[in-house]
Amino acid sequence: MKFLYYSIVLLFVSSISFGQEINIDAVLAQVKQETEKGNFDKALSLIEPLRAKFPENEDIQVYTGRIYSWKKDYPSSIKILAPLTDRANPNPDALQAIINTYFWSEQYEKCISYCDKYLAIDPKSVDVIKTKASCLEKLNRDQEALEVIEKASIADNSTQPFRSIRTLIGKKAKNAIAASYLNISTSEPGQSPLHYGYVEYSHKFSKSAIVGRANIGNTGNDTQMLFETDFYQTFSNKSYLYANAGLSTGETLFPVGKAGLEYYFAPVKKFDFAFGARFMHFESDDITLLTGQVAYNTGSYTLAYRPYYDTGNSLFSHVLSLQKTNEEKERIIRLELQYGTVPYLYLYNGFTQPLEAFRVGIQYQHRLGDSFFVRPIFLYEREEYTPGEYRNRFNLQLIVTKRF
Repeated sequence: MKFLYYSIVLLFVSSISFGQEINIDAVLAQVKQETEKGNFDKALSLIEPLRAKFPENEDIQVYTGRIYSWKKDYPSSIKILAPLTDRANPNPDALQAIINTYFWSEQYEKCISYCDKYLAIDPKSVDVIKTKASCLEKLNRDQEALEVIEKASIADNSTQPFRSIRTLIGKKAKNAIAASYLNISTSEPGQSPLHYGYVEYSHKFSKSAIVGRANIGNTGNDTQMLFETDFYQTFSNKSYLYANAGLSTGETLFPVGKAGLEYYFAPVKKFDFAFGARFMHFESDDITLLTGQVAYNTGSYTLAYRPYYDTGNSLFSHVLSLQKTNEEKERIIRLELQYGTVPYLYLYNGFTQPLEAFRVGIQYQHRLGDSFFVRPIFLYEREEYTPGEYRNRFNLQLIVTKRF
């Protein structure tokens, strides 16, 4: 009889325990659903009673700490996770969670110390190595970051996971030199091709940058030079100012003098706006262009429209562009549709007439290694060179840049 009694009691207790396990799993499933929806307060109201009832369940503790970090309540997250990470045998999941918490809260020194603690357990964890390198980059300890990446890349035989960090470090380079060659040819009817080239040097300061450029142009037996400077000034609200000035040795291939100013406003959600003007002095005429830009950014794509208005000749010109950017590889592909007398780089005809021109262009930027860039550009236009008469015009350019 006693055996039967104890058997019934044992069965009853086992069924309660089994029910509790099912109950825990059901609650955790609901918690996960709420976190995926971004309802962190609701998720916490469900999981906190479980954490209080089962304090020995480290999975519940860790997940609660993660929810607080996703909610951006970093102190609460650290308070829950620290006891599991600061003991002699740390919980690996808790270490991963607290690493993310310190990284998201921009406590990079602390994050590095916990990365080291995790890597003592799992030295080949690519995610943790990447987080450590990112922390070093944020602290401007770029050489240390590169050493961490190099060591991990040799062990893993791959640099793929660390490309974005290398890119961020590469973009910090203060100096760059570039060289370009541009050929402009025509057909039906054709004329002697025009040759243009330039070399430039740029230097970045903390909130500004300056570019010096020497241009050369040649057609037939005529060779001229244009020397110009660009200046960029950034502001705390993410807006910036662009200024340009130049003087030439001739009066046909280049303007005698030129100047430009354009202000790029702080982004408004996904939109960018700019407004400015260009001035060019030729021997026989002065040209003033009003310009600006509106751009819409969505993911890796940017759709932009830029008009030009020639105040002296009352002419409107238009540029519509679509650009795809791969930030990690610093790769760009850009398609342009143009109509009217659009100034291509520093080129603009001082003897403007109300003639039509339709253009389509494509350009591509490719990074070689960490610091070399090549950018080929091709622009085809159907140009009205005299009233009612059209010809083909081909612009082919190559730009090579080295930053350091």
